[in-house]
Amino acid sequence: MVKGIVQSDPTLNVVNYSAGNGAYTTAVKVAALLGVADFISIGATGATSPTLEEVGDLIRRAEDFIDEFTNESWRENLAENEFHDFDFFDKYTYFYEDYAGKVRAEHENIRKVIRIAFWDGNLYRDVASAVSTLTITDYTNITSITLGAGSLQWDLFAATNAHDDKFNKSFGKRTTALELAYLINEQPPTLTASFTGATSNKAVKDSSATYNISDFFYANVEDDETITIVSLLPGSDGSSCTISTSGSGLSATSFTDKELYDRNQTWWDVKDAGDVFFRADYPLHRKHSVKLTYTYGNHRVPAVIEEAATKLVACELLASDDSYVLVGDDSTGINIQAKYDAYKKDVDAILRMKKRINYYLDSD
Repeated sequence: MVKGIVQSDPTLNVVNYSAGNGAYTTAVKVAALLGVADFISIGATGATSPTLEEVGDLIRRAEDFIDEFTNESWRENLAENEFHDFDFFDKYTYFYEDYAGKVRAEHENIRKVIRIAFWDGNLYRDVASAVSTLTITDYTNITSITLGAGSLQWDLFAATNAHDDKFNKSFGKRTTALELAYLINEQPPTLTASFTGATSNKAVKDSSATYNISDFFYANVEDDETITIVSLLPGSDGSSCTISTSGSGLSATSFTDKELYDRNQTWWDVKDAGDVFFRADYPLHRKHSVKLTYTYGNHRVPAVIEEAATKLVACELLASDDSYVLVGDDSTGINIQAKYDAYKKDVDAILRMKKRINYYLDSD
């Protein structure tokens, strides 16, 4: 049984760790638990110690600890270029099952399948989402690329030095392609930073400085150095997205809808189990022949996970109270050590309760 919503679930948070808003808890809830005033940002009048940004960083770490400990996640994560072997079902199984074969993603609770690419012997062929292909012919003559979704527009400019909101075109076709993909995905440029001089994640907003491009598009560099750009809009909505180029060094195809998603179409999935089924269209080769990119994470945050995250952050603050002088040690009430022990006991109990255990069956 899949739980869609429980009345005790907390409301959806817009994640912004610098503003003290995490996926599981917020700085306001931590302050309320500790019985202290709300945390204030560094540089603002009356800035607190710790600052709002420091508490946000503790929230980020607490959420990662919870995910690692429980082998589960209640926030959105990206699984990128996950390779799978395709096991073709024989004609008798196919007749009975009504699909030619399937793959099981490494993570359950799929939120959105971004890409399914089949190896056809020469290249990976997309069979999901609305896709545009960008081809670089002369990286030195690229000026800019413009992506649009509805009334929104993002202008991506080429540069010859390090920029957080541009893509570097100084070192060759593949470097330029990687830089562009990092910019669209708003990722840290891990493979190019050492020679472009980048020091932080790429990021770009639309012309109204409101919407991030990575919420609407995803990019991947292929082996032949072309760039596949996928719309993240649901279903066939992405086919209305637009792309244009400036400069003589690149060309782009229009967004083409490949979202034949239906049990009677090309593919369908069972999101909570992580199963992706292929009805009749399937790759030619069996080994590493399916490439998946998708987001995953349980779509609801249980109240007990919110409690665990809030108390984990509170424990970190209590453990550092000698430095912060945040919570006074009232001899007439519960002292700091007792509060820490009580919160930590609750956290341990919750995380043990929610921990997923994997069992591996050996046929020998």
